[in-house]
Amino acid sequence: MSEERRRVTEWLERLDARGPTLELGCGAGALAGVGEDYVALDLALTPLRRIGGRAVLADMEALPFREGSVGSVFTWAAMEHVPHPERVLAEVARVLRGAGVAIFAPAWHCRPWAAEGLEFRPYSALRTTQKIRKALIPLRNAIWWRAIFEVPRRISRELRGRSRAMPFEYDRLSPNLDEYVGTDSDAFTSMDPQAVAIWFASRGWDVVSHRTMRERMLARHEAVVARKR
Repeated sequence: MSEERRRVTEWLERLDARGPTLELGCGAGALAGVGEDYVALDLALTPLRRIGGRAVLADMEALPFREGSVGSVFTWAAMEHVPHPERVLAEVARVLRGAGVAIFAPAWHCRPWAAEGLEFRPYSALRTTQKIRKALIPLRNAIWWRAIFEVPRRISRELRGRSRAMPFEYDRLSPNLDEYVGTDSDAFTSMDPQAVAIWFASRGWDVVSHRTMRERMLARHEAVVARKR
């Protein structure tokens, strides 16, 4: 069993999630069959043909399901490839029934230089400005450097989310849709797991993976799991 399959299965079992279980962005089907009454959804037809069974060709920004008709939803390494992830969150909230479970595990914090493949391309193949940006990658990837910018943003979300339903805040990227030059080069957005947790918490959901402010402030690359109330 893969690590991803194990984690999703453990969360669904721990929360006693009841089907139907919907996967958003199933891709090649690595997690096919997880949960009760599994349904796969993807925007590409080819992977759905390989998966078979209950498969739906659709955009996760506009789910073709009735309100309150789904028992649990999960997505793994897919939502970063969606142009408007706030629409995905709204759709998940719409189709999930009461006490339904949502598990979000996209590639968090996709880097703005990924579309150019700066981490992988040699300096000799880069323009001067790209060479400078490539040289700065170790600094910009350092936890202490990122914390300088992220901690104030996270504190602001925590404070604002106590009094009102928060919009989903994320950074928009320019994806490279012409060629695959490296990991997440085709990502549309860079998302913070704390922002997803705040989106749910500010709407009264039980964020079981990050219940406390400390857990949300220290969130890094783990899944965000929430139960609808």
